[in-house]
Amino acid sequence: MVVLGFNITRIELKKETSGIPQGQVEVRISPKINDVRLGEMVTPTGKINGVEIVFTYEIAYNPEIAHGVVEGKVLYLPPQKEKVDEIIDNWEKEKQIDSMAFAETVNFLTMELSPVLMVLAKELRLPYHVPLPRVEVRTQQ
Repeated sequence: MVVLGFNITRIELKKETSGIPQGQVEVRISPKINDVRLGEMVTPTGKINGVEIVFTYEIAYNPEIAHGVVEGKVLYLPPQKEKVDEIIDNWEKEKQIDSMAFAETVNFLTMELSPVLMVLAKELRLPYHVPLPRVEVRTQQ
């Protein structure tokens, strides 16, 4: 994992209706990259330069019973230090991020934010965004 740290700047999960409709509820998660810039982290051994990725992580329910958003920043350190400038230059020119950096950032965010979102969904009595395992009783033949 090459994500060194993250900082959440906003969490919001708002219930739009008072009840949960009958039937299937679809939950869609949409991670988005808003900005990429040079970032640094101070450690006891010195400063580490990396790529600061500003993100928005949206949660949408269908039917529209709730909507949520998490915003923040992630400090990403590519495997090769030379890639820092390449990633930032590519973002400034084309507003695109390296696919490996995007995948690692989204995987990190999903792992870190899922428990928080599950607690919020439980408190608001909303369906979870990730299906939980269920036990089924089977009759033996």
